[in-house]
Amino acid sequence: PSFVCAAMAHYRFSNLLGAPYRGGNLCMNGNHLLTSVGNRVNEVDLQLSSSATLPCENLTEIQCTAVSPSGMHMLSFDTDGRAILVNLRKRVVLHHMNFKGKVVDCKFSPCGRSFAVCVGKLVQIWATPTMLKEFAPFRLLRTYGGMYDDATCVAWSGDSRWIIVGGKDLTARIYSANHIEGYVPPTLAGHREPIVAVAFAGETGDAAYTISKDGALFEWRLEDGNGEEPECGGGAGGRSSASGKRRRGTGGRDSLASSAEGGAGSASKCWKMQGKHFFHQPAKLTCASYHAGSGLLCAGFGHGVFTLHRLARGSFEAVQTLSISQEKVSACSFNETGEWIALGCERLGQLIVWEWQSEAYVYKQQGHFFDVNSCAYAPDGSMIATAADDHKIKVWSTATGSCFVTFTEHTMPVSAVAFLPSGHALLSASLDGTVRAFDLMRYRNFRVLTSPDPCQFVSLAVDPSGEIVCAGSVDTFQIHIWSLKTGRLLDILAGHQGPVTSLCFSPESALLASGSWDKTVRLWDVYDGRGQTDVLPHAHDVLAVAFRPDGKQVAVATLDGQIFLWKPDDARLEGTIEGRRDMAGGKTIGDKRSASNISAGKTFKTLAYSADGSLLLAGGNGKSVCMYDLAGRALLRKFPLSSSKAMDGTIEQLDSNRVTDAGPLDLLPGGSDDDEDDNGLR
Repeated sequence: PSFVCAAMAHYRFSNLLGAPYRGGNLCMNGNHLLTSVGNRVNEVDLQLSSSATLPCENLTEIQCTAVSPSGMHMLSFDTDGRAILVNLRKRVVLHHMNFKGKVVDCKFSPCGRSFAVCVGKLVQIWATPTMLKEFAPFRLLRTYGGMYDDATCVAWSGDSRWIIVGGKDLTARIYSANHIEGYVPPTLAGHREPIVAVAFAGETGDAAYTISKDGALFEWRLEDGNGEEPECGGGAGGRSSASGKRRRGTGGRDSLASSAEGGAGSASKCWKMQGKHFFHQPAKLTCASYHAGSGLLCAGFGHGVFTLHRLARGSFEAVQTLSISQEKVSACSFNETGEWIALGCERLGQLIVWEWQSEAYVYKQQGHFFDVNSCAYAPDGSMIATAADDHKIKVWSTATGSCFVTFTEHTMPVSAVAFLPSGHALLSASLDGTVRAFDLMRYRNFRVLTSPDPCQFVSLAVDPSGEIVCAGSVDTFQIHIWSLKTGRLLDILAGHQGPVTSLCFSPESALLASGSWDKTVRLWDVYDGRGQTDVLPHAHDVLAVAFRPDGKQVAVATLDGQIFLWKPDDARLEGTIEGRRDMAGGKTIGDKRSASNISAGKTFKTLAYSADGSLLLAGGNGKSVCMYDLAGRALLRKFPLSSSKAMDGTIEQLDSNRVTDAGPLDLLPGGSDDDEDDNGLR
């Protein structure tokens, strides 16, 4: 038994379900798609239609990610500017780095030797860390400024010698990745709103595109100035420069673009605007991605529409225009061949991979819009069902991590879900006063169980035979019992004086245990019709009830953080587990005290026995799940759920720097651009 307990205590994090995409950019790595979900990165295999979550995590929500051209390394940046370098093949963290500022965008060079990041008004070029052990693996190569507002996007030229950076100051600038004496970065101006995306069109960097938020695309070309300084200037669309240093800078740029002209300074060249193109969409442009090999440009807008255009010298050809939702398209990305387009919608948790040539979906997933209230494993462990406040029930495959069916029949939040013992059907209870049964073979709602009087159900249980269904209400304090075969209401059990929050059938007997906020657990004989048999009193509200697999013990979690172990045959208390100290979590954002002085959240809301009945899992609003050994009433291990500081209950100490006279900084209405309305008409 000690060996079994030790083996079961070594659970490892495997996958994160319920949210395929929650913000940030999208990265395509061959047939794999990397998406950020909170402070973790989800990897989707598009050939197998399966997903897996990387075991590493950032300290806060991920802002952007970048993958090296070889597909071996990944950089993920959180909202505080901290980054981790991950080996994707071995799934281990290699290095940590703090950029001391919010990193908005990051791109690896095509050669893979360096990467560029946008940190505030600066653009930094760093050398990619090698596989050798170094004290300081991140080495800063260049730092460029000159922008009047924050940088928003960056792109490399095909030869890895130039970068183009767009910013909120309505301009784009072209910097050299290598030091060039006397080079002055040209400024590409003319946009009326912040720039969303930039890209080089040619391999040598002699053509570029800039795309702004108002749906304007400017095409720029590096051409001969013919000695006319006022026409070409420094590249700002006709802005002149009379200094010799300016002319030497443009000449140095020209020598790399066209060395066959007869020397570095033989011909003066400058950037000229070759055309203006507009998308003519009623909403703001929110994201864009350009594929240099095929010349395709994908653009997403605030009303859920994305467009596909083919760009060439002086042409702007529309290929496709499609709508994927009513919310804004947050991110888009091409794969290496340009055949697949990945699209993400942050507000809906939607992730789509579209093959534009055949006009078909390669991958399509969407998570819950609101909080998940309940989940249940199928008897064979092949499926997981989740119920949420968005009135939906989703069934996920544990092998692939994908949702394969969604039921939308409920009209109010779904509070509980349970599988039948056969695993061929699924039951759900909702606040709309119905209990629905869904066929997992034909994917249909084949039974609706209702009560004579309107009520709201918050708990659900199915007997071991799969014929009797029970549901507890939150307003009438009653337990309704139905026959699943006929759909007829068999009985209504009354006796509780508070909401019935938990129900559980005994696996080996005819007992039903019900827990309520009236500080009692009641045992009922459902089959013989004898009604209530015993009452198990407690000093605090009952939150969860669970039977041991052999039916000889009942575990009860109460509001004071304790777990009581009862023997149901004679209603005798066998033991108590003090879990208040084990469940102690962190503080919430609005708390003015540290975690050790807060009593809220130190309770268990769900209990589960192991298959042999020797271990007990308990979880609640804390940041970890506790595993107890029932023989010794001892805590074996804690399984941390998340280390993200952006979530309530994970931070232990109070940070006085984040608290002002008006309240916590995280709760104050800020001026973040993420809150801007991108759906408004122009």
